[in-house]
Amino acid sequence: MKDNFTKPELLSPAGNLEKLKYAVNYGADAVYCALNKFGMRASAGNLNPQELALGIEYAHKHGAKVYVTLNTMPRDTQLAELREYAKILAEITPDAFIISDPGVMDIIKEEVPQGVIHLSTQASTVNSAAVNFWYKQGVRRVVLARELSLKEIALIKQNIPADMELECFVHGAMCVSYSGRCLLSNYLTGRNANGGACAQPCRWKYHLREEKRSENLYAEEDENGTYVFSSKDMRMIEHIADLVNAGIDSFKIEGRMKSAYYTAAITNAYRIAIDNYFAGKPFDAGCLKETENVSHREYGTGYFYASPDSDANVVDANEYIADRPFLATVTEFLPEKGLARCVQRNKMVVGQKANILSPKSFGRDIVIGKMYDIDMNPIESTPHAQMEFYLELDSANEGDIIRG
Repeated sequence: MKDNFTKPELLSPAGNLEKLKYAVNYGADAVYCALNKFGMRASAGNLNPQELALGIEYAHKHGAKVYVTLNTMPRDTQLAELREYAKILAEITPDAFIISDPGVMDIIKEEVPQGVIHLSTQASTVNSAAVNFWYKQGVRRVVLARELSLKEIALIKQNIPADMELECFVHGAMCVSYSGRCLLSNYLTGRNANGGACAQPCRWKYHLREEKRSENLYAEEDENGTYVFSSKDMRMIEHIADLVNAGIDSFKIEGRMKSAYYTAAITNAYRIAIDNYFAGKPFDAGCLKETENVSHREYGTGYFYASPDSDANVVDANEYIADRPFLATVTEFLPEKGLARCVQRNKMVVGQKANILSPKSFGRDIVIGKMYDIDMNPIESTPHAQMEFYLELDSANEGDIIRG
């Protein structure tokens, strides 16, 4: 049925300018990011106005778009500052704004009249009537609530204007709250989740007790407690056909607080999977393996196939599965010398087995050979953070990732 649908956009997280560039280099059609206020990831690196302008220039040069998140729920005391941010954004002109609060939407319409508005998943949109309401308000894309099934999404698609786009998260961390709206962090730590400062108490271990009943009505518990609040990470890379056939226009990857390596590897895997599907090729298991090469919790498929009242998405153990170490980035390749100029991300040593990840590939295995410091003195390892060095290689490209 893919012939009935246009190729979906691949939308990747950009917690800072470096991650934005990695996302674009590794195949994102668009990225979403925030300034240092009014985005739902306050502890991500985020961008200042100058960095955002550079990011937009870089993305546009490579045929990608940039969406700015303004999806917190600001109080009255913050509105004047928000309006000043809007005036700054009017000069920078991102490709769209991701907004949840109607008041914020009005401010953007006033200060950035040419701005394109996308409705955040924080608005909890679950039916076509709501989508059509927002369409009348000038919204041209809705990020649907994460609680919807594929069947429900397909039904919504059938009952909305043809030029109204639907966006859904397809990969990354999930939380116990309803479309991201949660008060648990506020209650336990005083950190406002809906202001972007979530402490993630849903990941903590809990022992549930009820005063008068001996049976546990809410969670199975062993001597280690339970992680009833902690959700599995979503992974839909094996189900591209179902996502396309549901009519989803943009496939969104969660992870503005994840590493640049995570951004690159996951974006790359979904880029390959989507391109293969639309080229009529079978699913490549290498895409699945790539999702195992980054730090993650147990994987599930969110609510696309299971209802929110099931326990299908509760983790068995709240442990991160370790990723491959990010060793270095190639910043330049000198073919006449067979040398790659690199920037260190983690220590590596001569003789170590490694892998070079390039866009639209699953990487190639190498053994670390001769290395030199920036003055071309031979070295046996790269112990200093962010040090520049040279590595002997047959071939490489700017932006390639060297991983363990």
